[in-house]
Amino acid sequence: MNRTWWIGAAMLLTAASAVLLPKLESLHSSELRAHGTVETLSPGSSGVVLSNRNLVDAVGSLTLSLPIGSVDWEDGVLSLDLKVTDSSLQPKEVYAAMAKTFDFAFRNTENVDQVMLRVIAEDKWLGTARLLLAADARRRELSPELLGELEMTDNVPLPEPLKAAFRISESNLWKNQFIGP
Repeated sequence: MNRTWWIGAAMLLTAASAVLLPKLESLHSSELRAHGTVETLSPGSSGVVLSNRNLVDAVGSLTLSLPIGSVDWEDGVLSLDLKVTDSSLQPKEVYAAMAKTFDFAFRNTENVDQVMLRVIAEDKWLGTARLLLAADARRRELSPELLGELEMTDNVPLPEPLKAAFRISESNLWKNQFIGP
C-alpha cells in the first residue's frame, strides 16, 4: 500500500474520532441521566480552592460525628477515611457524616470533582481496621436532592438508587453488624 493511503486512513480515523467520542459520552450509564435533566452541584465562585497547603485546615473545619482517619488530595480527587470506633453507632450517623463530607466537597470547594470516601471500623484493642462502606461520588452526577436524601436516611439499608448515585459498596461486616438482618 502506498503512503497516500495511510495518510488518508489516519485522517479519516481522526475525523471519525472527533465525531464519535462526544456521542459515546452521551451514552453514559449514570442512572441520573435516565430521569432527564438534573441540577448538579456546580462549583461556587466563593468556595475554597483546595490544595495540599490548605487541605488539613479546610477538612479540619468539618464538624463530623466520626473522626477523620486520613485525607489525601490529588488532581481534583479528595480521598477521606472516616473511622468508626464504637459498635453502638447508628447507621444514620454514618450516612449523615457521609452527606456532610460530600456537601463540603461539592458545595464549599471549587476544585473537588470526585470524593473517594471509606468508612473504616477500627478496633483499638486488637489493632485492626476493617472496611465498612466505600463511596465514589462525583460532582457532575449528584444533585442537592440526592445529598438531602442521603443525610435523612434513617437506620435502614440504603435504597439502591442512592447506592448507585454515590457508588456505595457495603461490606458484610456493615450489613451484619450495623444494618442487621
